[in-house]
Amino acid sequence: MFIVELALAFIAVAPMLCAEPSKVAAGQGIVQKTLVAWVAAADLKQQGAGVLTLIDSEERFDSIVLGEIAPARWMPGSDFFRRTHRDQAAWPAETAAPDQLLQIGVVYAEHSVTVLRDGATLASYPVEAPQPFGDDAMALLGLRYVGKMGEVGPFLGEIADARIYDRALSPAQLAALLPGHESDPAPVAWWRFDGGSADDAMGRFPVSRLMGSARIERGRLILDGDGFLWAARDAQAIPSDDPRDDTFDRSEQSLFYKARSRRTGNMWDTWLFRHRGVSYLYYLANARRGWDNISMATSTDGARWSEVGPVLTKRRGVVWMGTGSVWQAPGRGNHRKFIMNYSEWRGPRQTIFFAESRDLIHWERLDDRTEFRQDERWYQRDGRWDCIWTIARPGGGLYGYWTATPKPETGGRFGFGESLDGVTWTALPPPVVEGAGEGEVGAVEQVDGRYMMLYGTGGRMVTLVADRPQGPFRLAARNAEVLAGHTYFARFFRWGPDLLANHHSIARDGAVSMGALKRAYTDTAGTLWLGWWRVNEKMKGAPIRLKRSGAKTGVALLEPRVDAAAGIMFEGSIALPGPDDPPVALWLGHGDGGTAIMPAHDGSVSYGRMALDGSGYTPDNRVARDRRFGSMVRLRLLLKGSLTEFYLNDVLMQCYSLPAAADGRVGLLGAAAFSHLRAWDMRRPGVR
Repeated sequence: MFIVELALAFIAVAPMLCAEPSKVAAGQGIVQKTLVAWVAAADLKQQGAGVLTLIDSEERFDSIVLGEIAPARWMPGSDFFRRTHRDQAAWPAETAAPDQLLQIGVVYAEHSVTVLRDGATLASYPVEAPQPFGDDAMALLGLRYVGKMGEVGPFLGEIADARIYDRALSPAQLAALLPGHESDPAPVAWWRFDGGSADDAMGRFPVSRLMGSARIERGRLILDGDGFLWAARDAQAIPSDDPRDDTFDRSEQSLFYKARSRRTGNMWDTWLFRHRGVSYLYYLANARRGWDNISMATSTDGARWSEVGPVLTKRRGVVWMGTGSVWQAPGRGNHRKFIMNYSEWRGPRQTIFFAESRDLIHWERLDDRTEFRQDERWYQRDGRWDCIWTIARPGGGLYGYWTATPKPETGGRFGFGESLDGVTWTALPPPVVEGAGEGEVGAVEQVDGRYMMLYGTGGRMVTLVADRPQGPFRLAARNAEVLAGHTYFARFFRWGPDLLANHHSIARDGAVSMGALKRAYTDTAGTLWLGWWRVNEKMKGAPIRLKRSGAKTGVALLEPRVDAAAGIMFEGSIALPGPDDPPVALWLGHGDGGTAIMPAHDGSVSYGRMALDGSGYTPDNRVARDRRFGSMVRLRLLLKGSLTEFYLNDVLMQCYSLPAAADGRVGLLGAAAFSHLRAWDMRRPGVR
C-alpha cells in the first residue's frame, strides 16, 4: 500500500458518543457500532495492517488499522477511505513496546467516527452516516481486507481479545472493558481465545477459521504477518486454507482471462511460453500479502485458456516476489530443461532467482547459489533487479535484459548481460537509452534486423529500438506509446511465424485479467504496431442477430440486450465523420449511464461518459495512433464485464475499462454511419 501525502491541518470534532443501540431497519444488521481489540503490535512500521475488520460481500468494510495513511497511527480503515479521515498529521503516533497490550477502539456513531486508545480519544471527525452491515458480513482478525484484490493488510503482532458491539460505546464504557471479561452491554461478536478456541463466543459468526500461519497460544491470537482469523455466518463463505481444497471453476475462458483460484488471488504481470503445441501462461499474483505467488494456465489454441493454479509461492522471509519469464536452457535436443527466473525482495534488496522444470507445469527452485545479484560497477546495490528477458546470443548462449537501476553516469535505464547455460548470469554495462526515463523491461525481440523492446514507463508501454543488442536504445519515432489506457506490461510471444504481444487489463476496482493476444508487426517504415490476431476468431461464440431501435435522436439501442458478463464480440463498419460533422460513437451502458467510444476524422478515438439521449459527453481518455484510416473503417470491439478492447482496421486503438460493469445495453450515436454490424455471444459455442 502507498502512504498518502498529508496536506491539510487537523480539525478536531468530537460530538458526544451515544451509548444507545443502533436504530436498525429490517435487514440492515449492524449500523452504529464499536470495534475494539486488545493488541500488541510487533512492528510499529507496518503499513495498512488490519486488526479487526467487518466486511460484506460487496467488499465494503470498516476496520481498526495501523499505519495505512500516516506511519504508526491507529486509524479507521474503510473501502476507498470512504469513512477514513485522510489528514492524520496531528494524530498521535503509537510508541508502545512490542509486548505492550493496548486497547484500541473505533466507534461509529450516527454522524461521527472516533478512535480511542485505552479509553482516551486519539481523533474524532464527522461522517455522513455509518456503513450498515447485514447478514452477509464477515469478520477478519489480523487482516484489513479480503476479496478480489486478494488478502491485503496483514497484522504482525498478537490479539488478546476482539469484540464487535452493535452500538456506539462511550469513552467511559470502553475504558471499563477488561479483556476476557463479560460486559454490559454485551458484544454481538467476541473472540476471547481462552482455552485455545478461535470461536466467536456470542455465536453471531458460527464459523471461525485460522488461515495461513495464524495460531492461538497463551490465550492470544498469534499473527506473524502471514495468517489471520476469518469468521463468517456460513461455512461456504470461507475457502479452505488447505491446498488440496483449492477448488475453482476450471472451465475454459476467452476474451479476457481471469485467475479464479483463491490461492492465486489477483493477477498482475503475465508471460508466455509455447512448446509442442501448448501455450503456457504464467502470471505474478497476490493471494495474501504482496506479490506472493506465480500461477499459470494453458491453451492449445491461444484463444481459450484453462487454469492450472499456483506453481511457485513466496518463501518465508521474502517480502514479495517479482515477475519473470521462461526459456529453454541453451543447447540442442528436446531433453533440455526449462528455466524460469523470478525475483525476491529480502529487506531492502531485490535479486533474481531461478527454477527449472521438465514439463513447464511442475517447477523446482534451483539452489540459492545461482542467485543473480547487482554488479555494483554499473548498477546500484539496492536498486531494482527483476525479470530477465532473453534472446539468442550470437555464438551460443543467451543475452538478457532486465529491470534494473543503473548508476546515473552509465546513461542506462535497464540491465543487460549474458549467460552460456541460462542459469549463471554475468552482468554487462547497461545500454545507453535515449528518449525514455526510468522504467521496466517487458520484452525484447529482433524484428526486421533491429532490436525492439517493450518498455514500461509512466504507466504505459513504449517501444525502444536499437541496431545492436548492446544498444544504444532510442524511443521509436512513431507510435512510440504502443500500449496505454487501463492496461500495462506487454511482453512478446512467438507463435510459429507470428510475433505476438500479451498484456494485462485492469478493471476500475483493481481486478486484473489478461487481454486477448495481439499481433505485433512492423510496417514498411519499421514502426511497431499491435493489432488483431487471426487466431482470436476462435473465441467467437454463436452469432447474435442484431436489430436497431427506431430512435431518431440520441443513442439508438441495439436489440437484444447482450450478456456482457459472459463476453461479447462486435464487428462492423463505420463512416468516420468529417471535421465539421456531428460525432458518431459506439455506446455501452453501465449503471445509471453509459460510455461512448468516439472515433474522429483524424483516426483518433476518445472515451467518455454520455447520457442515453446523447448529451453530457465528457471525454476522459483519448488515443491517436498517428495513422489515417480513410473515410470507411472496420471496427472490432471486445467487451467482458467492464473491460474493452477497440480496433480500427484491425489496429489496436485502446484498452479501456468502463467505470462499472457493462449492463448489456449497446447503442449507436449517429446510427446511419454504422453498417454490417455483427455480434457473437460467448455463452454459446459457435462453429469452430
